[in-house]
Amino acid sequence: MMEGEGWRCLWDAKAILGESTIWDDRDGCIYWVDIEAPSINWYHLESGAKGRWSAPVWVSAIAPRASGGFIASCAEGFAHVDPKRQVYQPIIHPIPNPKVARLNDGVTDRQGRYWSGSCDSSQWDESTTAEDKESTLGNLDKRSTGELYRLDADGTVSTQERNIVTANGPAFSPDGRVAYVNDSMPLVSWAYDVSGDGQLSNRRDFLTFKPEDGYPDGMAVDVEGCIWMAFYESWMLRRYAPDATLLEERRLPVRRGLRPAFGGTDHGRLFLITGSQGYGEDAFAREPLAGGLFEILDPPAAGVPTVPFAG
Repeated sequence: MMEGEGWRCLWDAKAILGESTIWDDRDGCIYWVDIEAPSINWYHLESGAKGRWSAPVWVSAIAPRASGGFIASCAEGFAHVDPKRQVYQPIIHPIPNPKVARLNDGVTDRQGRYWSGSCDSSQWDESTTAEDKESTLGNLDKRSTGELYRLDADGTVSTQERNIVTANGPAFSPDGRVAYVNDSMPLVSWAYDVSGDGQLSNRRDFLTFKPEDGYPDGMAVDVEGCIWMAFYESWMLRRYAPDATLLEERRLPVRRGLRPAFGGTDHGRLFLITGSQGYGEDAFAREPLAGGLFEILDPPAAGVPTVPFAG
């Protein structure tokens, strides 16, 4: 275990595209997925024991399910999974044309509904040149094939937003009345009002960024209503107030933060999975802990516990 200023590496996992960091009160484990090395992984916080299930298809996000196991976003749409029992049961595929978009991040809201966005199927890696990135950013309208879906307990799927390039999040305020959604490639974070029946309205820009800020990725919300946001390509984890004020930055030893999550018995500890897609020997020489599972030390507030998927 390696430790630096403000962080501790719990697992030098070398995740390629780590996502969906979550804490599970049922077994005291931190879970995360690796999309590019299809797997669901877990780390037992008290003992340090590790586990990994090689999933039959790639999985991009999971959330605890009230009836056992997890709800998942994966290559075949939504599914029920239980990695420790090696259970995989597809439910429904919400994407109209899976050839141009795939599911990405996903979380539950305060009522136990599952929300998952999709993204343009083409992604950047270590070999993508600055010119290619600039060209991509100049043609985002052609890549706005992603959407945001809500899966209810009865299995009903509804589309809540369209014309997204790379959906990450969402995250929900402690009272569940505000949703935050990142569209990573256009460098924007939106806020929405959420009705009691799960309808989104009043979309507004919460934050906008420049490429040098990094690309906003996964999020977690603490009990003070502040949003912890990971950034791809920036070395930073940032905490924002509900009014979008930047409260603090945590410098990481790696530049691809992907998804933070609170956990521990009192939900007072903060964790983060990172990525290493396309890295070779030179890149790992510069960032030997890329793709690691980290603990971010001494967060100023505890997190809001996850509500299991009600379905």
